Amino acid sequence: AASVVAARLEPLSETAVALAGQGVRDVTRIAASDPGLWTQILVGNAPAVQQVLAEVIADLEDLSGAIGEIARDGAHDLGAPGSRAVIASRLAAGNAGHARIPGKHGQAPTAYGSVIVLVPDEPGQLGRLFHDVGEAGVNIEDLRLDHAKGQPFGLAEIFVVPGVLGHLIDSLHERGWRMHV
Repeated sequence: AASVVAARLEPLSETAVALAGQGVRDVTRIAASDPGLWTQILVGNAPAVQQVLAEVIADLEDLSGAIGEIARDGAHDLGAPGSRAVIASRLAAGNAGHARIPGKHGQAPTAYGSVIVLVPDEPGQLGRLFHDVGEAGVNIEDLRLDHAKGQPFGLAEIFVVPGVLGHLIDSLHERGWRMHV
């Protein structure tokens, strides 16, 4: 699925692709993987993959039909309750499926608190951030990195146990870090 979505980016203009945000990166991340490896995985699991693929195609056809009805009827703001219900049900099913993915170490998924830290695009700055988080006595549960387009800094979203988030923010602020909370 990631490769199919990523392939839709190929014919787009540079301007259009430049608008891609973290969501597009998240959805297409696996598309950057080794095609040979994934070919082996798909071929080796063809019967199971084919069944799931048929179900995904059916879901996409339902969504396409619902969105097509709204686009055709111009019912962007009004009407089309059946189509809206199809869209909402597919999105809700995605939420439910995602919630079933195990968290760290196979445990139940945990809701973490997060802070976004502006990291200068200079050697050693990410290491300094990790050091400062460690000095605060806080464990990083997860991390997401993104580079701010056209800016001399990146964004590091640090996920921690909610009970230590305030302490982490205070500690990083004392050490001179700029943050979005």
